Amino acid sequence: MNQVLLRTSFSLFLLFGFFGSSYCFGFYLNELAANERKVWLEEKAWAITNSMTEAELVGQTIHIAIPQKTVDAVATEEIAETKPGGIILFGKNLGKKEEILALTKGLQSQAKETKLQPFLISTDQEGGRVFRVQDGITPYPGAMAVGQTGNTQWGETVGFVTSYELRNLGLNFLFAPVLDINNNPLNPVINTRSFGSDSKRVSEVAVAYERGARAGGCLPVIKHFPGHGDTTVDSHLGLPVISKSLEELEQLELIPFKRSIAGGAEAVMSAHIMYPKIDPQFPATLSKTILTDVLRKSLNFDGIIITDAMEMHAISKNYEKDRPGVLTLLAGANIVLLTSWGETARKFKAQLTDAYKNGEFRYVDKDGKEHDKLKEAVQKQIRKKLELGLYDENSVLPKVYEENQKQKEFLTNWNLERNQRYSKLAESKNFVKEINEDSIRAYPKPVLTANIIPTETLSFAKNNRLRETLKTKKIDSVPFKSFQTQTKNKSITTYLFDSTSETEVLSIASLAKKHTTKRFIILHGGTPFIKLPELPNLQYLLSFSLTQGSWEALGEKVSAGKEIPKVDLILLPKGSKTPSKGAFPERL
Repeated sequence: MNQVLLRTSFSLFLLFGFFGSSYCFGFYLNELAANERKVWLEEKAWAITNSMTEAELVGQTIHIAIPQKTVDAVATEEIAETKPGGIILFGKNLGKKEEILALTKGLQSQAKETKLQPFLISTDQEGGRVFRVQDGITPYPGAMAVGQTGNTQWGETVGFVTSYELRNLGLNFLFAPVLDINNNPLNPVINTRSFGSDSKRVSEVAVAYERGARAGGCLPVIKHFPGHGDTTVDSHLGLPVISKSLEELEQLELIPFKRSIAGGAEAVMSAHIMYPKIDPQFPATLSKTILTDVLRKSLNFDGIIITDAMEMHAISKNYEKDRPGVLTLLAGANIVLLTSWGETARKFKAQLTDAYKNGEFRYVDKDGKEHDKLKEAVQKQIRKKLELGLYDENSVLPKVYEENQKQKEFLTNWNLERNQRYSKLAESKNFVKEINEDSIRAYPKPVLTANIIPTETLSFAKNNRLRETLKTKKIDSVPFKSFQTQTKNKSITTYLFDSTSETEVLSIASLAKKHTTKRFIILHGGTPFIKLPELPNLQYLLSFSLTQGSWEALGEKVSAGKEIPKVDLILLPKGSKTPSKGAFPERL
């Protein structure tokens, strides 16, 4: 019996040893392939970079905008003159799905025709307040709505789907997610673009968004480093100043950036903000202390650093004479982002060209090794273009991946995984409905919807999607002009109103003050950083978003019969002035 047991044990040992060694060997082979691929990417990127002319090198560090939805004569001239590394697209450029595909394909064809490397084609597709692409993309709610769910799975899903769908439209550079913590309710520009008011929520949900987006096909950009949340000034319109030390930033603002970088984030956008206790001379975008010492060295970030738009007044009104394009590359940035073309692009290219000719980007490190910061900036960008698979048949190097089968296999497998993942999500309609409903929150305390009885409830909602949803719940909607008449109906105990502005909220609150025996519920879309009067008979349901899906979710939740949790945000303190809408106002 003991011999049988011994033989069985020995057999099991051999069996597990075989599988264990096979697993370890397989892991070793995968690591070997990954390292071989990385070496090739690095060396090939340098070979391409070293083959460029001076004009091409300088141009590669600049990304520009174009005026139309097509590659018109102006766009063609700008590409030939600037020789940019990328193109940023705005709402004016982005029409129907077919138009977007034609535009992005046309841009890459123009790059090939001009003998340029393929473009990084970018847009600010944050969702919510900043939603550039309208057709061919899933209309998820904005960052703050997703953040309020507290669900990392939702964050990763929104990031993946957004990135995947953009890549299918020919875009490959996603200026999202916002990692700023909106702990200052007076912030006029971040506002609902943030995932929340606390580091935990942003570090979990926003970081999950970046992880999902990276798998989706676009290169996501975490922004705005080292943090734009605690300011009352919009850097599009002025120069914000945050008087915090590095130690204080490490306690809050830097937490999500650290976590995202540790998790593999590959691109960061700088903030046009002064941190005088860290660098008394320059804002983050132009600061070597912040971009090199803090971001590169302390946080060990080795990816791409892109500036926020250099035409923003924080830079253009304060540092134009200091050659901001030169300063930001010297500080550690790799890409100078412009949201215009023409004279501005010429000016930046001229200052960079002069500096390059004068040797300002060349230096020798402490080990005696020579460096060229501009070339290093270009090489990082080229390496990422190679890794993203941008060198297809419509590029200057259509057969480049034939040089390395590991990279070719990697791209094939990545595309297969992306497609399979998207197909599974598409079967469930990408969870849009669930995410929208999960994001609804109440104020000033949880709302019990079980006691909202349809036959005793009347809606004065204006939004058609909301009205339609309430109708399916047997809640009637009537025009507001009948309000006075309806107040005499004693069988109605609850009034529902929708709002998108502080003016509407205050108007409804004044009615609640007059009719104290009725229950008023305001279904508010968009920013919650407005005056929200508190009255015993007044409650709020907040969606943080103005998409049609968010309006439908409000209707679904108000009749769900369940408790809606209280909002978890730092809202306006009583008596404070409402922040301006900044550069990204709410819109229907």
